[in-house]
Amino acid sequence: MRQEFRVFVASPGDVQSERESLGKAIVEVNQTHGQPLGYLLDLVQWKSHAVPDAKPPQSAINDQLGDYDIFIGIMWRRFGTPTGVAGSGTEEEIRRAYRRWEKDERLPVMLYFSQKQFMPANVDENDQMRKVLLLRQELSGKSLVWEYQGPEVFEETIRKHLCLRMSRIMNDKTRSTSQTKSSNDKSSALLHESWSHMTPDLQNALSIAHNENRMAGDGGIKTEDLFAALRRIGSPQLQAIIKDIPKQALPRPTKGTVIDKPYLLEEQPWLSHCVASSIRRLTKRAGTKKQIAATDIFVDIAKHGSGKSVSLLRKHGIGPEQIDKIVTHHKIKVLNA
Repeated sequence: MRQEFRVFVASPGDVQSERESLGKAIVEVNQTHGQPLGYLLDLVQWKSHAVPDAKPPQSAINDQLGDYDIFIGIMWRRFGTPTGVAGSGTEEEIRRAYRRWEKDERLPVMLYFSQKQFMPANVDENDQMRKVLLLRQELSGKSLVWEYQGPEVFEETIRKHLCLRMSRIMNDKTRSTSQTKSSNDKSSALLHESWSHMTPDLQNALSIAHNENRMAGDGGIKTEDLFAALRRIGSPQLQAIIKDIPKQALPRPTKGTVIDKPYLLEEQPWLSHCVASSIRRLTKRAGTKKQIAATDIFVDIAKHGSGKSVSLLRKHGIGPEQIDKIVTHHKIKVLNA
């Protein structure tokens, strides 16, 4: 029997197309992804799950819909009408979801803002849009939000995100709790202890990699995630090295708007064995007088690492000797572990 997960969606009336796309995506995800992994997503909406009540509308919806496992918020140009508790029902639901997440980070919050072009036709529409922008600005400052170009791409986007999130949720459920906690504690401690010995570019890359995964429902950093972030924001020295490596030998750069705020310092992120081992080697080499830079960790992993990302480099002829030649050619100094 498949395990059921309730997916709650909150949105004003101007994103009805996205709500319909979400429904279609969930049906497809259940059939193609949920069946083999043993889960079933149940889309919860007030139109299908609420009944008439004497209470104020939003209060009745909050009471009747009950708990959920995944929260999805979608907004474009309309903010909604005040509820007495918040500026709109959607805002109230988003804030309730965020408070739940603060208490239990296993309850993911996925927030989406449409970037479809719109020109307000009157003062009311302009005010509605202003409130949406203010909320997005606030949320972007403390959590991750996803921007999409319009209804036509939303279905593909949400389908991908649900599959990624559910893969990780189901993998976590099959992982030994005691082993996971022990591994997370050790790698988190390593990251926190070595943080002050890292340069800002490496700190930013680690933060981006972690934040991207938080958006997908994960709390860790794999080599692939780190390499993608490094390709996006790496220093000129690192970019010179990457330029001499075949594009197909590396993961694609992190796309879209990135958040480099170090939420990972407030949490307990796990690190892949490859990333953790590299930090240990470089920390030992750096001692107390030197800092570890983004270029250092990239070169170290490319030379001494293991796993899928390093195998990809080897597949395209990039081994320790080739990395040394590239570094020497560009006259770049790195910490050698």
